[in-house]
Amino acid sequence: MKQVAAELALTVRDARVRWIGAMLVLLLALTGFGAWREAQLYAAQAAQITAAERARWLGQDAKNPHSADHFGLWVFRPSAPLAVLDPGTEPYTGRMVRVEAHVFNDAVYRAVQDAGPLARTGLGTVADIVQLVVPLAAILLGFSAFAADRERGTLRLALGNGAPPGRLFAARFAALLLVLILVVGCPLLAIGGLVMTGQDGADWQVPARLLSWIAVQIAYASVFLLLATLVSLVARTARAALAAALVAWVLLCVAAPRLATASVDALAPALSYREVRARIDAGFRAHKTAEAGDERAREVLARYGVDNASELPIDLDGLMMFENESHNFAVYDRELGAFFESLASQERAFAWAGLLSPRVALQALSQTLAGTDFAQHAHFVWSAEAYRRRISERMNGEIRDRPQHGRGRLIAGSELWQQIPPFVHAPLPFTQSLADAWVPALVLALWLALLAGLSVPMIRRLKP
Repeated sequence: MKQVAAELALTVRDARVRWIGAMLVLLLALTGFGAWREAQLYAAQAAQITAAERARWLGQDAKNPHSADHFGLWVFRPSAPLAVLDPGTEPYTGRMVRVEAHVFNDAVYRAVQDAGPLARTGLGTVADIVQLVVPLAAILLGFSAFAADRERGTLRLALGNGAPPGRLFAARFAALLLVLILVVGCPLLAIGGLVMTGQDGADWQVPARLLSWIAVQIAYASVFLLLATLVSLVARTARAALAAALVAWVLLCVAAPRLATASVDALAPALSYREVRARIDAGFRAHKTAEAGDERAREVLARYGVDNASELPIDLDGLMMFENESHNFAVYDRELGAFFESLASQERAFAWAGLLSPRVALQALSQTLAGTDFAQHAHFVWSAEAYRRRISERMNGEIRDRPQHGRGRLIAGSELWQQIPPFVHAPLPFTQSLADAWVPALVLALWLALLAGLSVPMIRRLKP
């Protein structure tokens, strides 16, 4: 412990370390505060528009319930509180859906459409900084750990005085890791605290997500700190150690993620959305023909043992619309369910592609823990669809159960509109996120284990 304290004191006195830490803290703080302000603005806008949509739905004129179903309304996806730290897929997948009769609409209003120049550079979020800049900072902290002492000759003195190489390495690495935890973990924790005070995230289990998210970021930074320290063990000069570590950073943080993305697209391609929509339209057309409609009408009359629709205890048109929607629901479940599953399969394959780079593993793990992964988006889309179906079933059921039999079209008013509750979206629980995160977590742990395993023989062969 004394040796760790001594190494920590030497590390903190290094002006280079103080400059690296100060710049990293400043960059994280500015980016995090900007993201928090944007999140506050979006939450206020979403709440305002949601209230306006609810008032518009309740204030619509008296009309036939099926016309009210076509009247429709917009529902919003609440942003995950930790999107301030890692927006994940949220900027690309849409934040609002229009629910209306017959149509499974796509999510629209993608935040990336309004992204500024900084976001387009790839450094627009806290997660971007952790994934790209923090590894670079870890390399700048660790590349000279032993190489610089070897150049100055002080490593020979330390080993000559009987300092065990393993203890010396452990103390020096622990000191550097403590500095890294201080300049990375503390700003992230402060931003997370700001998020918890500014948003109601009870459903999101923010404290558990935040602590696990920060722990993962520290583990990722440790990979590169360990890598730089290992390079420093064998490099003859500090300049050579820095050059080798920077090459590794380029390969692992820039080249390998692109290779992983291309490989996943080639080996696990998603279904074509255009073809999926074409199959949906074909399934609808086959069910909507006049012949098919007449056949279903005859089946209904036979089912109730009557010869004329006016003798039915229900409204035939309402029943036909109800059953037609049930058929459409099944088509959507089959075709779009397969499409979403193909995208989820890509996500799982991308997590395994983290074997090519710890950054790839972190990307998958980070957004899952933050609640901004594709699984959360798919959950919102299907929640909005379930809400749409409840509205359609209630409106068509009203027509079905109140036959007019020659008295004209059924007209409903505000009493019926009020029976439709507001849309409330509950996110996937944290336990589900943990279950989804085991693959990238395992891959990141393998990276740490690999480097730790390599360090053992290298430490034993440490030479001045």
